Amino acid sequence: MNEKEKITFKTITKKPENFLKVINPGQIEKTTEGILSFNTGIYGNRMDNAFPQLLIDLYFNGSPVHQSLVNLKKNLIIGNNLTALNEEDQPKLDPFLSRRNKSGDNLKTIYGKISSDFSLFNAAVLQIIFNREGDIADVYAVPVQDFRLGENNKYGQIEYGYISKNWARITNEYQPYNRKEFVKIRMFDPTLWKKFPTQLMYIRDYGYNYYAMPSYTSVINWIIIDRAISDFHKNNIKSSFLLNMMITQVKGGMTEEQMDEKVREMENFYSGESAKKILFAFIDNIADKPVIDVISGHEQDKLFEILSKQTAQNIVTGHNAQPALAGLSEIGADLGGDANKLYTSIKVFMEFVTNPMQRILVDAINRILEYNRLPLVTVITEPPKLTPPIASPDDLTREERRAILYGLPPDDNKIESPEIPS
Repeated sequence: MNEKEKITFKTITKKPENFLKVINPGQIEKTTEGILSFNTGIYGNRMDNAFPQLLIDLYFNGSPVHQSLVNLKKNLIIGNNLTALNEEDQPKLDPFLSRRNKSGDNLKTIYGKISSDFSLFNAAVLQIIFNREGDIADVYAVPVQDFRLGENNKYGQIEYGYISKNWARITNEYQPYNRKEFVKIRMFDPTLWKKFPTQLMYIRDYGYNYYAMPSYTSVINWIIIDRAISDFHKNNIKSSFLLNMMITQVKGGMTEEQMDEKVREMENFYSGESAKKILFAFIDNIADKPVIDVISGHEQDKLFEILSKQTAQNIVTGHNAQPALAGLSEIGADLGGDANKLYTSIKVFMEFVTNPMQRILVDAINRILEYNRLPLVTVITEPPKLTPPIASPDDLTREERRAILYGLPPDDNKIESPEIPS
């Protein structure tokens, strides 16, 4: 290698505070009003303040596997809903649990709402109202997509939150807005109830960001891909699976009118909702049989089948779940059948995914109850009503089979296998 061909390598040093912008540019920015905008970043506009709205769109319009697992999380977190930690405290607790706020929600309804939010956003928000005596009088569930954090103070603490239904419009630099479009509310600090009788509680797990990030963030691209695969097949169906095609045929003395009629016949036969997807060529020097050249499409089926399986598996992994929970079949040893796989998968999913989420929400509710000097609550999620796995008959001894299948006592007259001398 001569001097002119020498390759020089250089390293780039990124400051720690810029690392988040490297992996997802513009994810969090401070607006002119001191609000931390939560942007879609690499998934969309870098200053749209619409990441929660993106998660909602992915839930409704993304992947059925993703939606199924989010719904499963919600149902397992809700369980049997709030009940007294000690059974004897239930009568004392019931009046507060059943009290309805001005929106008609009681604390059990609110727990269901924040469970739904937590399963999708890994976060939930409560609005807490204090009465004149300093007790908590009302609690409301605030949709996570309506909530934004204020910037932190010099100690790193966030003192205020903001509520609005118009975040995307507020942060659009091309559209003017006024302060009345959002409300500034003090974050939860019961010692300040006199000055701030209305406060917000942001419920989340420990993380490395001011905003909670859902566990499936790493597979958002795969959720988008699943939607794209669905759109591809939908368009195939609309065009009768013949998206792009050339039909070449000899003229054979046909007039212009006859060729037009031939085109109409072929279009009526092949085209679906999207017409004129076929290119016709009438020439003189080939055999009478039409030659059909596929420009694109048919050989992609195998590729899409492989991609679809990989997409589903990655989404399941992003939710820390097992394929059986999403209705997907697994290749491997059959450990007692599908019921056994589902039973085991749900138990593991509850233990390592939804039970920790449930504890975070219950702890937040108990903070409210403790402040009002009320008994604590818990949530019980009963194990799934599935038949637990049993041993295969091949794994049972003769005596065990007699007992299980026929209810017979041990056979005293059984013939023991003779010992083989060594």
